[in-house]
Amino acid sequence: MTTEQRVALSIILPTYNESENILLLLDALEQHIPVSYEAIVVDDNSPDGTWSLVGEYARTHPQVVLVHRTQERGLTSAINAGLDCARGELLLWMDVDMSMPPSRIPALLHAIRQGADVAVGSRYVRGGGDARAVTPLLTFQLFLSKVLSILGGWFLGCSFRDWSSGFIVMKRQMIDEYRLSGDYGEYFINLICYLIKQRGAQVVEVPYVLTPRERGESKTATNIWGFFLRGRKYLRVMWHQRYAYGHE
Repeated sequence: MTTEQRVALSIILPTYNESENILLLLDALEQHIPVSYEAIVVDDNSPDGTWSLVGEYARTHPQVVLVHRTQERGLTSAINAGLDCARGELLLWMDVDMSMPPSRIPALLHAIRQGADVAVGSRYVRGGGDARAVTPLLTFQLFLSKVLSILGGWFLGCSFRDWSSGFIVMKRQMIDEYRLSGDYGEYFINLICYLIKQRGAQVVEVPYVLTPRERGESKTATNIWGFFLRGRKYLRVMWHQRYAYGHE
């Protein structure tokens, strides 16, 4: 953690081949964020030049920080890299493909001001939703996500719903001594279990509607077999977490 003067909010944005989306998102953040913030873009040396666009943008937008990685790749390690240099009293990360609306960030921040330790953008509480079911493959993905939501709360003994969200803001002290672990979305299950079961954090789910990606290529599985394999990983992590902190 840097010793430089902190800002209210650090927004960590992992990117790989997101040149069509990243500047749109950075502009939207500038429009919607009501507090002092920094946007830390962690790019894994994107062949499409995402890092170059962000570097140029940062010259005239001092709140934007570029972390250009050439030796590492991966979502979880990218978020960890962003956390390592974050200065904010609050920490937030999200997807950069515009499927998670920046306009909902003020609602997440409001939940923190109301007393929550952690606020998660959730598709599976009242007012939330998932609008991606526009193809058979995405419909199947949505079905698996909902099954995971139902099984997760029951199996892990808590009322949390959106176990594959990845749209989250929290107080810095909640993870000062924690390192994200897990491949892709499994890290989020590990994190939420840690926050609820070990830290005793007050975790609030704030509704939002996830929208389909309009530009660029998805980094998630691209066929039914891929979704099945990923779902199996999620279930394996849940099985481990059921007993990691004890189950009541």
